[in-house]
Amino acid sequence: MAKNIYTLPFIVVFVFFINFFAFSETIDSIGKAEETALLNNLDYKTAVLEVLQAKNDLESFFKVSDSSLSLAGNYAYETNNSDWGWDAALTLPVIEKLSIGAEINQDLDTTVSINLSPLAHSSDVETTKLEYQKKIAYAKQVAEETAVSAVEAYLDWAEAKAALEVKTTTVAVKKTLYEDEKVRLDIGESDLDDVRDAFTEWSDSRTALNTAITTLQSSETELYQVLNIDPEKITIKPPSENSLKTEIKTLSDSIDIDSLSISNNYNVLDADTTVKKLELELKNTWIFDPDLSVKSALTISQETSTPEITATAALSFGLDDWQASDRQELKSELDISRQQYTQTIRTEQLNLQQAKTTSETAIINYSVAEVELEQAKELLDEAEYLNKIGEYSQAEVDETELDYQKSKNSLFSAAADHYTALRKLKSYSE
Repeated sequence: MAKNIYTLPFIVVFVFFINFFAFSETIDSIGKAEETALLNNLDYKTAVLEVLQAKNDLESFFKVSDSSLSLAGNYAYETNNSDWGWDAALTLPVIEKLSIGAEINQDLDTTVSINLSPLAHSSDVETTKLEYQKKIAYAKQVAEETAVSAVEAYLDWAEAKAALEVKTTTVAVKKTLYEDEKVRLDIGESDLDDVRDAFTEWSDSRTALNTAITTLQSSETELYQVLNIDPEKITIKPPSENSLKTEIKTLSDSIDIDSLSISNNYNVLDADTTVKKLELELKNTWIFDPDLSVKSALTISQETSTPEITATAALSFGLDDWQASDRQELKSELDISRQQYTQTIRTEQLNLQQAKTTSETAIINYSVAEVELEQAKELLDEAEYLNKIGEYSQAEVDETELDYQKSKNSLFSAAADHYTALRKLKSYSE
């Protein structure tokens, strides 16, 4: 996550999907899954639009905030006499307490004025800045959550697909073993219990296959929903083992554990923004808040051509300008929001620690899965050798190969968990 909160890497993606292009019809990598999800996710699009709206709101304060232009006309009619007139006035703010004005009427009488409001105070600009920063942080969080959800759904689908392939093969192998046991029973090399056990394993494998089919259908539906795509228009393929390893290495190398922080976390920034907004509101809520205006004007009349300078001052106040109770309420709200901010800090620090622990566990599980795969490969090699010398049947070799495929799937699952854990940890990078 970028240190400068004003940096908007996701705006590039926004322009990307606004100028929509015919993206790849095949999704076969984590990167493509993320891109597709971001291109099609309505929550993300909405969040980016809100950023642009907040940016426009912020810029409007520096360009036309409180500026005004008025045009007025009048017409009077009396018997045998009628008259009409018009005037135009423009007010431009210079700073919060100072503005300049100009006015002209149908007689071309012109007035230029300087308006001073020494007691004027507002937190609108600062509040709008805070809202803009908050919208940016929220859009980044939505982008990250969308990408992570897409990756998890994509990898879950890939795991379910691989599991189904193994379950399908398992049914065929268990059927062969069951038939072998029946032949062995006929020649006296097996007993009825062995046949029954083989049949039970075959039956269980068929049940497991049905479960795997349901799991794949469920994960496929979830994936299509997360990516928000038409299944008939886009083909999805699992990532290769090498590409997943490369993704893990690249992501791991980009993470500095010692520099992980919650400072750019949206929940922290949201709580901090609430505190700052209340602080600004409290600062701009005076116990007594009258209105004082001072105006100096230079008028040039076309009739006399003589400049006329005038100065006026006005002080106004009412019962609602006494705001002691409002300040007390704001102080209470501010105290609560500061406590909520502190609680949010603690919660997110715990979440960061949990993310670190999950990542460390995933690394261990991945290492264990690698060792198990090596052992399964050795057993497969041994089974193939025993088959060559006539001590193992082909069905027994096939069963050993199934164990090897299961170990490969376990390694893929461990790699998927490892990548997902790293991806969540990456969100704490500054």
